Amino acid sequence: MQLLIDIGNTRIKWAFDSGNALHDSGEIVHRDKTAAAAMAFVSEFTEKPDAVFALNVAGIELENSLQQALAERFGLPVQMVCTTGKCGDVTNGYTSIEQLGADRWAALVGAWHQCRRAVVVVDVGTAITIDLVAADGRHLGGIIVPGIDLMRLALNSDTSDIGGFAGNSKGPVPGRDWFGRDTLSAVQRGTLFNARAVIERAIEEFAGEGDTPAVFVTGGDAELVVPLISTPVEHRPLLVLEGLRLLVGGGS
Repeated sequence: MQLLIDIGNTRIKWAFDSGNALHDSGEIVHRDKTAAAAMAFVSEFTEKPDAVFALNVAGIELENSLQQALAERFGLPVQMVCTTGKCGDVTNGYTSIEQLGADRWAALVGAWHQCRRAVVVVDVGTAITIDLVAADGRHLGGIIVPGIDLMRLALNSDTSDIGGFAGNSKGPVPGRDWFGRDTLSAVQRGTLFNARAVIERAIEEFAGEGDTPAVFVTGGDAELVVPLISTPVEHRPLLVLEGLRLLVGGGS
């Protein structure tokens, strides 16, 4: 029994791997918590794993705290998994492979091995990342833009009026109208519209290359974006962990 852990910039996700499927998954938000407090979830595990594998894009402090928490709870080290140049039939398309975040690498490996065709992999988290993988498993690169909360934070903090007006707004009215009727709803809908637009444009660009891709979407804000995308998509909340499982197993 393996315990798989994904330390992202905002959330920590985990699941146990029985060898056949992932189960007993969970997640917590660690942002604005101390590293020690963020590891409280470890004490709630009822199963003892035989091994622990993790990937981390949130800094060494959380990684060290995770190592300590798992050592105290189970007497096990955490084996950290990093980005590689190849996993199974998927090849890393970055010129410097280590610059591709381990979570992105795991997600695109997991997505391609599930569909084995051209695929667009979207992670709607602290940042929105979009990666393209060709039908033969070649990673063609990707893009990174601010996530929904980062876009809203920038508008609220770096403009003279928007933050104040938003605080005095009533918020969005019911319906699917894209155009807000006060500052708060205009910001909320504008940032969602921006996220949808960049995702759909990436899908269109890839389709224009001759491949009709599958689209896998993951990340903490995926539920906000998935209903807005006109192309059929597959929402996979555990996609990074599904990919981590493959990275640990060498792609098999």
